[in-house]
Amino acid sequence: MKTKAQLKDVFNGPSSLFYQSAALGNPMILDPLYDVPVKVDTIEFEQGEPTIDHYKVIGLSGDWVSSSEAGDITVSFRVPTKDTDILKLAFGEDAVTSQQLTYDGKTFAGDGLVLKNKKIQGTWAILNDAEDQLLILNNTALYASMVMDTDAKGVVAIDFNGTIESDGSNPDVLFLRKQGSSSSN
Repeated sequence: MKTKAQLKDVFNGPSSLFYQSAALGNPMILDPLYDVPVKVDTIEFEQGEPTIDHYKVIGLSGDWVSSSEAGDITVSFRVPTKDTDILKLAFGEDAVTSQQLTYDGKTFAGDGLVLKNKKIQGTWAILNDAEDQLLILNNTALYASMVMDTDAKGVVAIDFNGTIESDGSNPDVLFLRKQGSSSSN
């Protein structure tokens, strides 16, 4: 019997969230486009409980047979930036335009944003704080929405929410450890 100590293999302490537009394939290569700023304690990754179908027959108290479907996966996090590249990632290249206006004799310039519904597909990788483990969420499909985060005195942020759309052949979730490093379990 393996003991609890032998079974301890924990991923914790996220320090960075990376994004690449391609799903991992064969060979698996992580070449992120962004090290995305994420509000502390907002990264959530959860698989819901399975749906169990019960088939009963007269005269038996238990199931005659049962089947199930895996629970839905949810992925979400809050990104506190209005950087042009992140706006384009979240809402599409054509949703962001350069704008300029005059107010009180002063010129202001920046981005104009059309809030479009865009499916953000790709791979998200979470690096732990010891930088010796990666948690990879592959085959993701996320959608973005704008929010004024009142927890931080009005910081404009983008919420990313979605799921994993499994392709049935490549791993959807990977737990990887840096090779050649000395790390304790």
